[in-house]
Amino acid sequence: MFAEACQKAMKYTRPVAISTRQYDGTLRTDVGTMIVVNPEGWVITAGHLFDSFMKFREDTKKIEEINSINATRAHDSRIPSTDIKVDKSLLTNHSFWWGWDGVRLNNVFVNRQIDVAIGKLEPFDPSWVSEYPVFADPDHMRIGSSVCRGGYPFIDIKPEFIEEQKAFRIPKIPAESFFYPTDGIYTHFEDKGKSIDGNCELRYIETSSPGLKGQSGGPIFDINGNIYGMQIITEHRTMGFHPTAELDGQKYIENQFMNIGVGVHVETLFELMDFRGVRYFKSGDESGYRIVD
Repeated sequence: MFAEACQKAMKYTRPVAISTRQYDGTLRTDVGTMIVVNPEGWVITAGHLFDSFMKFREDTKKIEEINSINATRAHDSRIPSTDIKVDKSLLTNHSFWWGWDGVRLNNVFVNRQIDVAIGKLEPFDPSWVSEYPVFADPDHMRIGSSVCRGGYPFIDIKPEFIEEQKAFRIPKIPAESFFYPTDGIYTHFEDKGKSIDGNCELRYIETSSPGLKGQSGGPIFDINGNIYGMQIITEHRTMGFHPTAELDGQKYIENQFMNIGVGVHVETLFELMDFRGVRYFKSGDESGYRIVD
């Protein structure tokens, strides 16, 4: 059902790799997803992909402060050191990889309350994306519609850190090979009112299937490939009954719950992109789509 829609989504959906290095040398690379909106290189993704970067900035200040304090203390080999110890989990290095080598994300706007980030890839060649996304007309989105989400879960990356260059090295991520879709239905619309900054309404869609780790920032689209929303989180709803199970002779109560996917509704995406002056393609009744300035 979604074969052709997925072919469209794979063309404008790209992975985002976030690499970090801790004070103790521990390396880690997580993967998220972004949607390339137009030929100018503007993208949207989940705001929480920037959480580790904010932690890195805060940790850098902490390490500098500790080093500064320790430098002012007298050091006498005859007495125990009074130096402040640095938390080994503090981040010392951080890097984003935005779908292509040598590309940066500039003009970044992050609204963590809504969980959306918007930025512009630079440099960017429009030919890198052979088909750009078409966003659904909210008036034609109906509860019960079949939808699919796409992104990049199940990618295990073991990064390297090149000390001389203070840079990370990760293996290639073939986007089309690792694109992973999951289907479900559009189950619920939620309006949480106005955002704190007053720029938009907090509108979300829920789906009967959960989002997978790595699909954050990816599209939720219908069978025609029109985007209904952008995946941000999976919520766990209790089902209100607690059957008894037994394991190794021990009885225990199981809490039953349902995993549902939550995405930012296209109406909120429109408001945010309009606020940033980002052009996008919107589904229309006659022409198929129109470019919104």
